Amino acid sequence: MQIKYPMNDDVTVKLFLDKRRVKENGKFPLKICVYQKYPKKQKYFPTKYEFTDNEYNGVFFPNKDGKAKNAISRLRDELGLVKKNAREVADKIVPFNFDLFEKKLYSKKGKESDVFYQYDLYIEKLKQEDAIKTASNYECSKNAFIKFQEYKKISEPHLLDYRTVNVQFLNEFEKYYLDVKFGSISTVGSYTRPLRAIFNIALESHVITESIYPFGKGKYIIPSSSKVKKAITKEQLNILYYATPLTKQQEIAKDYWFFSYMCNGMNGKDICLLRNENITNGILRFNRAKTIRSKRTQIRSIAINLTEEAKEIIQKYSVQSTAARDYIFGKISDNMTAEQKRSAIDAFNKFISQHMKKFAASVGVDSDISALWARHSFATTIIRARGSMAEAMQCLGHSSIKVTEGYYAGFTSETMNDISKITMDFKEKIK
Repeated sequence: MQIKYPMNDDVTVKLFLDKRRVKENGKFPLKICVYQKYPKKQKYFPTKYEFTDNEYNGVFFPNKDGKAKNAISRLRDELGLVKKNAREVADKIVPFNFDLFEKKLYSKKGKESDVFYQYDLYIEKLKQEDAIKTASNYECSKNAFIKFQEYKKISEPHLLDYRTVNVQFLNEFEKYYLDVKFGSISTVGSYTRPLRAIFNIALESHVITESIYPFGKGKYIIPSSSKVKKAITKEQLNILYYATPLTKQQEIAKDYWFFSYMCNGMNGKDICLLRNENITNGILRFNRAKTIRSKRTQIRSIAINLTEEAKEIIQKYSVQSTAARDYIFGKISDNMTAEQKRSAIDAFNKFISQHMKKFAASVGVDSDISALWARHSFATTIIRARGSMAEAMQCLGHSSIKVTEGYYAGFTSETMNDISKITMDFKEKIK
């Protein structure tokens, strides 16, 4: 069923023979002229057609007896469809936007209604923004739905119309992934969240209407499981800190794990991205890479009073360069491609997790520990010691208390000093 859109009265569409520039063959290009009333603006969009003055008049202004040759009649009908298509594209864009009009006008026929086509466009956009890991997540989501279509024996599993993705389709996908693929609820969520984002893009771009949007209250609710707690206790922190690693690899992993813990639970990627310019007078300031990509305004920097222990780790592992733009730990370089940086960061995180597990097991602490546990342990320590979810939210660089509540005015310098001291409270010998 075709969606009917009311005419956008703010926009006028007509065909225009552009005589401002004559081509080498003596003809003029035919363009689509789009005029917007409020604010007043006019733009021209090219077509594949070109005419001399006489040819153009012969098509649109036939002789008085009204008899046009068959070829001219067909051409006039063809140009009428060009204008009609441009009119329909304009009517779908409310409020009207010239950039969006151009994109939709020249999009490949039939592609716009394909969910996987929008996946491909967005994946390419993410790659151009160097968001390699997020692009990979979208690839995995897309492939999961292709596999589902293959399982259902759909004749063209690599095509998926937006109208096909309704509540029933999503419930069937969830059942298929749990019962046939023996996947988990959290994995179902990791595949359906990118799909919802694709639908949001389509809705914003007027590719679909709200009536076919399948997510939300009363529709399909993306499942989520309660997260496994990944924090360790104060006593366990004490054991790990004072224990001697059995190998050089365990020593390195331990140092970087505690550096993460002491620096507000900074994740591996942000550690690798630290530059010398991020540290001034013992204060480390940085923006989370995740926040920079997802938020374009009001990006909140995180400020950390470096403890003596953190400074010692920097001294121990830094590349000893004084250039402001050089990376502190030298795990990546600006000569690397985005994929190479992503690979190096993944290897860094894997190294820490692998050798921290072995180290923890050797001293009787939970052997499931990983690089990410430093972040959770920091958050738990701050919340338990100060009872403030808002402080933890700011330290961790979360956007809200739901991820930790609203906005927070900021710390006083005294509070920053307190937080630095709190993180190292476990060092007191337990009697």
